[in-house]
Amino acid sequence: MGKTGTAKTVKDYDVIVAGSGIGGLTAAALLARAGKSVLVLESHDRPGGYTHGFKRKKYNFDSGVHLISGCGSQGYRGGQIIHKVLHALAVEEDIEFINIDPFSHVYYPGLDAALPQSIVAFVATLTKMFPAERQGLLALTLLCLQVAEEITVADEVMDGMDHGSALRLIPALFKYRKATLADVAKQFIKDPKLLAVFASNWPYLGLPPSQVSFVYWSTMFIGYMVDGAYYCKGGFQQLSNTLIKGLRQYGGEICFRSPVDKILIENERVDGVIVKGQRISAPVVISNADIRHTVCEMIGEQYFPSRFIRRIKKMQHSLSIFVVYIATDIDLTALNIAHESFCYRDFDHEHNFARTSDGEITWLSITAPTLVDPDLAPAGQHLLMLTTLLPYQQAASWRQLKPGYMETMVKIAGGYIPGLEKHILFIEGGSPATMLRYTQNHQGSAYGWDVSPAQVGPGRIQNQSPVKGLYFAGHWTSPGGGVYGVSVSGVQAAQKVLGFRKQSGFWESLTYAEQQYV
Repeated sequence: MGKTGTAKTVKDYDVIVAGSGIGGLTAAALLARAGKSVLVLESHDRPGGYTHGFKRKKYNFDSGVHLISGCGSQGYRGGQIIHKVLHALAVEEDIEFINIDPFSHVYYPGLDAALPQSIVAFVATLTKMFPAERQGLLALTLLCLQVAEEITVADEVMDGMDHGSALRLIPALFKYRKATLADVAKQFIKDPKLLAVFASNWPYLGLPPSQVSFVYWSTMFIGYMVDGAYYCKGGFQQLSNTLIKGLRQYGGEICFRSPVDKILIENERVDGVIVKGQRISAPVVISNADIRHTVCEMIGEQYFPSRFIRRIKKMQHSLSIFVVYIATDIDLTALNIAHESFCYRDFDHEHNFARTSDGEITWLSITAPTLVDPDLAPAGQHLLMLTTLLPYQQAASWRQLKPGYMETMVKIAGGYIPGLEKHILFIEGGSPATMLRYTQNHQGSAYGWDVSPAQVGPGRIQNQSPVKGLYFAGHWTSPGGGVYGVSVSGVQAAQKVLGFRKQSGFWESLTYAEQQYV
């Protein structure tokens, strides 16, 4: 089979990573750690994807991330993935994580509640409000923990084991793999208000309880509750920067403003990339970009099985987000505002999502990072991020509709932060078009493919593609979206590149490599 492009050849590498989101950087840094020569190519002027930060005047904003999990050394069995990555790269001391407990505060008509870390505290808090539901709430939360722990060992359990034996080791995962959060939660909780409170963090996954995978929900939910919820001191850009430090200290390289135009295929396998008219050779390319763009534009559909092409064209991508970035001189501490608040006017999340899908803003989250990291803004001032989900196709011109959406969101937030509209020192909006422009995700998708039961686990595009030498990392591939999910995807991509069937063997190899460096 012929080549997909020709150009002047520069340096050869073992691995090229297209895109520097957290998934791509995780894979790149771990492969450099394993002794591979690695080059990361990023089209933007900074790394991080949705974790990138930006500065306006004296204010340091995160673009989209509010919280992450998996950063501490303790938690549920098989978790702590970000801690494991940073430790493997010997950079865990180069970044500071601030624990956020409670991990969320939720507001509904006539009800508000703080959601604390730990299963004991979480159940105790909500039992005070719904005493008759204690037993079901505890059982449901423990089931989420069981599922989260089982999913971390699923690949190793399934490797070379018969179905019956695997079923005995990961029974909850088998039982609930096709279930939604709503399917399972209603088996344990009867009060519709408690069901709503339990599911309050659904916007983190982009789908309401009736559509989001219970398995993927459990991983996210238990991540914050048991592994812990964290903010990065200095903003989430620091996580990207720290991964790059790990990449570079093991010989890896990164180039900015360097979009990959083509991924080259020769003799039915990857042979490198074209960037700015130059050919860079590598037998392995990891795409941290939109999968459809990678397959259809960077490479060409003709190089993939027709079944694979049909599959990615049928899969459903997630909604985008609309964010309002604000600086204010209101004393948020005096108002007892939380770091993260979800504000709903309706207990019915299916209704909330339906109105969102129609382009109507009726709910939002309020993030106040300066409450835990005051250095992000001048003394006496605070930063706010107001976030909601919106479909990209809602507006023919987001430039025209953006001011109206910003006004609506500020007005809603003012119901929880009195006087906000009169105390804005700086304001800027980020629409789905903004998300598309900076991340190049299809229609500004916030989470890649939706994490519905049909699109997680075996139903998601796997990290190793049908084309030899081509791999995927990020929220378009296994396991799914969110910083924790894409971190796992980076680990899985690196594991596949190095040929380890089991993740335990992959981590052991890095420990051995560490001994060789000493």
